[in-house]
Amino acid sequence: MTADCAHRLSGRFCPDCGKDLQPQPIDRRAVLGELAENWWEKGVLHTLVGLFRRPGVLIRRYIEEDRDLLVKPVPYIAVILALNYAVRARVRPASDTTDLSLIEMMRNEPVALPLIAALISALVLHFVFYRGSPAGLFGTMVMRLYVLAQATLLVLGADLLMELATSERGLGRNLTRLAFGLGFTMFAVRQYYAGEGRGGWIRAVAAAICGELALILLVYMPAAMIEQASLLD
Repeated sequence: MTADCAHRLSGRFCPDCGKDLQPQPIDRRAVLGELAENWWEKGVLHTLVGLFRRPGVLIRRYIEEDRDLLVKPVPYIAVILALNYAVRARVRPASDTTDLSLIEMMRNEPVALPLIAALISALVLHFVFYRGSPAGLFGTMVMRLYVLAQATLLVLGADLLMELATSERGLGRNLTRLAFGLGFTMFAVRQYYAGEGRGGWIRAVAAAICGELALILLVYMPAAMIEQASLLD
């Protein structure tokens, strides 16, 4: 199929480029078929399971060797974040809320704050801990998007299990969620850079923690200062 084809009308399909000139109406059946074709048949199960088992290895192969190995990062994380938001809208812990309306506004956005967190973490990884990596800045951003998606699923699963086990919603629960997400991030970062001889645990742990601290310093603290100064009133 070419972009400059005139699409001669001689049936349902163009005889020159093969384009479907009579597409099916968009209904539930069409949507489910599109979802199966573009997600299930193109490896969403392999992406979902593989990124839990060997996140760094598969992401590195996706960036450097095979772009059909995984579902594309942007639609993948968009679906994961939307799922996370939908579930948490029903079982959101009360401890998640704050008195700062600006922070609360960002946290209620299903995509904005996670993507900001991934960007800041990628900058910390690339310019501070793994300078000169052949993956480059954009490769590091792709890695952080995949890792963020998997960490989000892991934390969501842990949170749902805790919701079934106990109704208590306090500091311990928040720390458990943080431990799951940060622990997986450390594991993925270590694996991702292991092929360069930079996969030591100490560096991976420091990089993941500093990424979280950078988010606090660059996003949460300025938001709190703005709120306290009443600049938004």
